[in-house]
Amino acid sequence: MSKLFTPIKIGNLVLKNRFMMAPMENGLAQIGGEMSEGLIDFFVERAKNEVSIIITGSIAVSPEGRGLPTQLNIYEDKFIPELKRMTDAVHEAGGKIGAQLYHAGRQASQGVTGIQPISPSAIPCEILGNNPREMTKKDIDEMHRKFVKAAERSIEAGFDLIEVHFAHGYLLHSFLSPHSNKRTDEYGGSLENRMRFPMAVLRDIIKVCGEKVPVTIRISADEYLKDGLGFEEVKTICKEAEKAGVKAISLTAGSYDSVEYTIQPMFVKQGFIVPFSEKLKRNIKVPVIVAARLNNAELIEDIIENDKADMVAIGRGLISDEELVIKMKNKQYKDIRYCVACNQGCIDKVFIGQGVQCLVNARAGREKDRKIQKAEEIKNVVIVGAGPAGLEAARVAKLRGHNVVLVDKDDKIGGKLETLSSPPEKETFMLFKEYLYNQMTKLDIKFVQKEIKSAKDLEEFSPDSVIVATGSFQTVPQIKGINSKNVLIAEDVLNEKVKVGQTVAIIGGGLVGTETAKFLAYKGIKVHIIEMMDAIAKDIGATFVGHLFKLLNEYGVQQHVNAKVEEIKEDLIILEDKEIKVDNVIIATGYKPNDSIVENIKDSFKEVYLVGDANSPRRIIEAVEEGFLVSSEI
Repeated sequence: MSKLFTPIKIGNLVLKNRFMMAPMENGLAQIGGEMSEGLIDFFVERAKNEVSIIITGSIAVSPEGRGLPTQLNIYEDKFIPELKRMTDAVHEAGGKIGAQLYHAGRQASQGVTGIQPISPSAIPCEILGNNPREMTKKDIDEMHRKFVKAAERSIEAGFDLIEVHFAHGYLLHSFLSPHSNKRTDEYGGSLENRMRFPMAVLRDIIKVCGEKVPVTIRISADEYLKDGLGFEEVKTICKEAEKAGVKAISLTAGSYDSVEYTIQPMFVKQGFIVPFSEKLKRNIKVPVIVAARLNNAELIEDIIENDKADMVAIGRGLISDEELVIKMKNKQYKDIRYCVACNQGCIDKVFIGQGVQCLVNARAGREKDRKIQKAEEIKNVVIVGAGPAGLEAARVAKLRGHNVVLVDKDDKIGGKLETLSSPPEKETFMLFKEYLYNQMTKLDIKFVQKEIKSAKDLEEFSPDSVIVATGSFQTVPQIKGINSKNVLIAEDVLNEKVKVGQTVAIIGGGLVGTETAKFLAYKGIKVHIIEMMDAIAKDIGATFVGHLFKLLNEYGVQQHVNAKVEEIKEDLIILEDKEIKVDNVIIATGYKPNDSIVENIKDSFKEVYLVGDANSPRRIIEAVEEGFLVSSEI
């Protein structure tokens, strides 16, 4: 048997395999931090699917330490009964659950808590732009007591393990890091001084836990900041934590000021923390747990089989596929629905106060309500369009027992997935296409290449239900000279259907425009982005946008904001205040539904549904969700 599926001991706690659900914010608790049924269902679903231990997202030990409106709380006794209800549910489902105790520190927001944040030094968080105050010694003593009291409550609430948050720029980590700790007293300066408060908290938590539950820490292996906490000091901290009595160390990376290393998007290498876990294992004796973009079965197996870590902590991969552990155990590799690291549903939604969603898994966060159940009446379901919405609709309809035919004018599936994966660092979108293709093959879904122009073209399939998933097409703005030979459509450029000159102007600075700019600038083409709004990239998430601007700057992409195009000429684009010499003008200004066949089909068939961009142009996450929901009801 693979070592992945052998038990491991963390202190006196025996875990059935080497899979931990990493602590991730999920936004499923109620606003204010009260328990919700959705959160319990979310954890229970993973426990039922053989995740050995689930670590909650951060649980606040003090009111001003809450970073998000939907984080759980443990700073008063009143929270214990509902936390106990959650731990009982996970235990009943066959899993274990650990509490991650934290205080957001300088990464808390007064907008969430109504209280000024506290920090070792009064240094604002770059992302939040907040105004923390420097902690007094009285504050430090009080916070020390709150952490220890939170540990006592965790035991009472039935948690199997306590993880103390030493990572990601939160309060204890911000004391450890020279980036955020500029104190000149006994809590700042040398590593010994910077460790003083976090280690005192840790020792006393270990003392109150005794033999009841093991205590672990989660720590950033590297903060990825010039003046941040680096691995050499982290090794020393881990050795001290081991001496203090921690039973395992869980490695992560980054802080809010280097957020791309905390919640890694597509452009961060898979398994980039693994070299750190290998080195740490040579320095300590307790188990080492590693995380960070472990969205590949071969990589996960290699880590454990070759002793690069003792456990894997997987967050987004268990959001994207709640059955990941079972599928790996049964070697059903082609059935794994891998995380594509887009961060659109799991992080971008949670950061704005919504519950977790997932681009590739429409059930995520709605496990109880969105079950795939056998249909009461078997129907002939015809799906027009083999993009993400159509493919998901076909998968779900087939699983429910319907007779499914998938029709597309092209001889391949995937719709815009290939276009999306064309720019640099976006290739993991193809993981979802591979999954959908594998499911289509496994379920023996019939595919027919045919262009559907009217209801008559569907008659040979005798449909009871028709799902229109024909996508969208790019809009062309009404600009003088728009029909010039040098004007191109962004999708044609990304799909390399057209040739582009050495200097281009892209009209539109949203997601498509900026990704097209990256795609071309990477090839050495001089790019200008023309945007009517006051900034580009307004529709791009927090974990991507900083890296995007960095790349555009490195590539020399010129941004023209608050800019209106007056005219396009064969070698020129004319703005209100300037003229730019260009070889091509590329349109990236928006989309319209490709729904011209809908009314004709509705006149001929009783059940007609629109999903994805054919309904309204948006992102893949909404398209997949609509495909799932429509087929769930047929």
